[in-house]
Amino acid sequence: MEAARATWTDSRLDDLKGSVAVIDAKVTRLDTKVDDGFARLDGRIDEGLGRLDGRIDETNGRIDETNGRIDQMNHTMLQGMVALISIITVLLSILVGIVATKLFF
Repeated sequence: MEAARATWTDSRLDDLKGSVAVIDAKVTRLDTKVDDGFARLDGRIDEGLGRLDGRIDETNGRIDETNGRIDQMNHTMLQGMVALISIITVLLSILVGIVATKLFF
């Protein structure tokens, strides 16, 4: 261990300091690039989410219109079912009347 320390002269320490400074500068540049990349990515995500919100709002408007039409269709179908049940009831009562008349007279 002492042999390794003894070989660290002032010039070698200065070289190490220079190497560390270069590496520090590279790390700082890389850090800046990463920060810039994340800032761009955040902007793209915000833009995409804004477009998605607009499309969702547009879709909700169409769904509201569709719900109105579906409600009208349900109302019409209900009226049709009531009419069919009424017709079937009338026809069954006529059939029962005919059968009763044939059996008792």
